[in-house]
Formats: sequence, structure tokens, C-alpha cells
Amino acid sequence: VYSHSHADHFGGVRGVVDEADVKSGKVKIIAPVGFMDHAVAENVYAGNAMTRRLYFQYGVLLPRSPFGHVDQSIGKNTAAGNLGLIEPTILINEPFEKMTVDGVEMEFQNTPGTEAPAEMNTYFPQMKAFWAAENITGTIHNIYTLRGALVRDALAWSKNINNALYRYGNEAQVMFASHSWPRWGNDRVQEVMRTQRDSYAHLNNEVLHLANNGVTINEVHNVYKQPESLKSQWAAHSYHGSEEHNSRAVINRYLGYWDANPATLIPLSPKDSAPLYVEMMGGSVKIMAKGKQLYKQGKYREAMEIVNKLVYAEPNNAAAKDLLADIFEQIGYQKESPSVRNSFLGAAYELRHGMPSGASPKTNGPDMIRAMTTELWLNALAISMDS
Repeated sequence: VYSHSHADHFGGVRGVVDEADVKSGKVKIIAPVGFMDHAVAENVYAGNAMTRRLYFQYGVLLPRSPFGHVDQSIGKNTAAGNLGLIEPTILINEPFEKMTVDGVEMEFQNTPGTEAPAEMNTYFPQMKAFWAAENITGTIHNIYTLRGALVRDALAWSKNINNALYRYGNEAQVMFASHSWPRWGNDRVQEVMRTQRDSYAHLNNEVLHLANNGVTINEVHNVYKQPESLKSQWAAHSYHGSEEHNSRAVINRYLGYWDANPATLIPLSPKDSAPLYVEMMGGSVKIMAKGKQLYKQGKYREAMEIVNKLVYAEPNNAAAKDLLADIFEQIGYQKESPSVRNSFLGAAYELRHGMPSGASPKTNGPDMIRAMTTELWLNALAISMDS
């Protein structure tokens, strides 16, 4: 069973099944409707850029240490190498579908547009076990994932959890996800379901409330806060997603990236605007002095604001790059979300040492290419050409 269209949930399929058994009908592969289109499109269309961004979100090549990569919250880290993919033989099309395979009863709940564009939960009534795919985990997930993907619908996510709660929540004795540990006992199952449902609903509703009162995409991450009633629950913490980038994602979904200030509508590229800022701030010596002062005061984001401009203006300024790396590290160390932490620490590493080397995931390997329809292949070909 493929629970959804993200690579870490189908990429190891060749380790557990032989494709010949699938083709002969001996083994069936079950997936939610839309699985192939989304699995291929996400990993191939923007695959190169996404793989590059994986270095930041997942800290793929950071040294393993208290000062580097520690964990990824819902997993240790991503696996290197090519993805495997064998096309599903059965697609779940209806909102709820029942099926029995080898005597095991399953009821699938389609949840499109939640954690993935094509995703489904599965209930096993004989065992009173609910598999929440990646829709309910031990943390707030990503409405916008930093590696890059379509922005997700926090409201639809909360409503699908609510549907699961009312359909299975009174009966389930254990809930597990493709990431995270099991929750045992019906009371605990319901508690975590409600916490996750309310977290995504509050995020959606409060952010839009703020937006309707004038808070922009470039401000909301400094304004939105979870209520204490949710924050007291472990499953509402930012161990994977974070309040900062999820709140911006909600506005991006409904209003887009523009904050309605014409000055930000067609801005200069950073490398073009940075020299002007450096000149107007009095040059690199003054910026370095002020940056160090702010750093010592613990005003890391303020220091980042000005030193980042200097690095763009003077990319060979080793002292400026070292200072910005110091600033990034301090911000990263303080973050609860490994994704945010890794992004800052990965950037600090590159400023000091350049691009790290080592094995990394490959999103557009042979299986992905072979799985493409003619239309998807032509779409990808058009993207690969400088037209």
C-alpha cells in the first residue's frame, strides 16, 4: 500500500516486492487516486531545484553532531540513492473504500490536498488500528515544506482529521503513522487526533483573521502564535513544521507571495540591490562593526539583516561570510524545528566551506523516468530545455 505520493513512502518498494510478481498479479499495489501524476510531477518537474533545497531542510550532508545535524523529528534523515517506483495496480477513487487482502480487512479514507496532493488513511477494523499515513504525526507538519512543493490546505487537512475522528476515533485502540510512534488506547488516540485537527484549523483561521486585519505575508510569522491550550500538547509543537513558515504558507495559499506593497512587486535581485545598501550604510567596515555589536547583544535577526546584504555585495569577503555563518548558527541552535535549524546550519556550513560533498537522494532516477506518461515526459522535456 502506497499511502501517498511522497518519495519516502514509495521509493523503497523494490526492497520489498519483485516487479515480476506485480505484473503477474501475485502482488497488488494499492494507492490513492492521482498517485502517479503527483509522484512523478513533484519529483521530476522541479526535481533538480528540490534536491538542492533538500541540503538545507534535511541537513543531508551536515556533520552529525550537536553543532550540526541531530535529527529530522519524523525520521533520522533521508536516504541517498535512486528512488524505486512500481506503478500501482489498484487506485482508491472514492472518499471511503473497503477492501480485503489476504484476509486483512482495510478501509481507505482518501484525503487529497492534505500532507500530499494524493494521500489516504487506512483503518484495520479487525485490529482496531488506524494508520494515519502522514496526516497525523507527533508534531505540526509542513503547510509549506522548505524543500519546495505545492502549498498545502490547512483547513482541508483539519477537516479530514475530523472526518477520521468521527468515523474511526470512537473505535480505534491504536493509531500509528508512517512517521512517528504509535498512540495506544482510545483516549490517547482521540486526544492526539483532536490536537492535530485543532492545530491546523487554528493556524488557517487565525492567520486569515490576521490577514483580513492587515497583517501581510512578510509580517505574519512575527505575529501569529499558537494558543497555550494547544502549545501544551506535544503533538502541537514545531518538531517538523514551524509556526514561522506555516503561517506565511497560509497567506501564500490564499493571497500569494505579494504583500501589496508595490516596492516589493518587481524588486531588484539581491546581488543588484545589496551594493546600494552597503554604500548607503557607509561601507563594509561600518556594517561589520554594527553586525558584531548586534551579534554580541543577541540580536541575531537584526545582525543577519545587514550582514546578509554585505555578503551579497561582496561575495569574496571572507570576514563577512564568517560573521554571517556565526549568526546563522546561533539562530539555528535556538530553533525547535529541525527543518529550520538545518536550513540555517546548512547555510552556515556553505559560507565557511563551500558546497558539501557526499551521496544524496536522486529524485529523477530510471524508475521515475520510466513511470512517466508521454505527456509527463514531454512536459519534463520542455522544462529541461532553455527555450
